[in-house]
Order: sequence, then structure tokens, then C-alpha cells
Amino acid sequence: MIAAFFSSVALVIYLIVRRLLSGSGVRSLVDNYGLDSHKLKNLKPAELKALNKQIQQLRKQNNAFGLEDLLRKFRP
Repeated sequence: MIAAFFSSVALVIYLIVRRLLSGSGVRSLVDNYGLDSHKLKNLKPAELKALNKQIQQLRKQNNAFGLEDLLRKFRP
């Protein structure tokens, strides 16, 4: 009984932390690139991570046109 209680509490804490980290990723994209938060909230966490990785690759390559093409569909 006690083990079930602690496992459920651990699960709730894990989900809260995961939600907070996902929200911070969305906020950073909104603040840095002027993207629409409503469009980003529709993305799954894996898609959000892939988008962030693509943005970092394009910034590293100094590819402004590629970055603009990637981000255009997420702008308001």
C-alpha cells in the first residue's frame, strides 16, 4: 500500500517536471524567434526537440534563409 502511494507520487512529480521542461522550451522559442505559442503547443515533445535541434544546426551553419523557411510556418 505504501509502495503504491510512493510510486504514484513519484509519477506525478515526474509528469510535472516533464511539463515544466516542455513549457520552458516553448517559451524560449517564442522569446528568441517570435514564434506563435499556440502553434508550438500542438507539437509533441519529440517534434519540439527535433525543431530545436534543426534550429541549432542552421544557426551553426549561418543559414539565415534555411532558418527563415523552417520557422515561417510557426510564426503568427
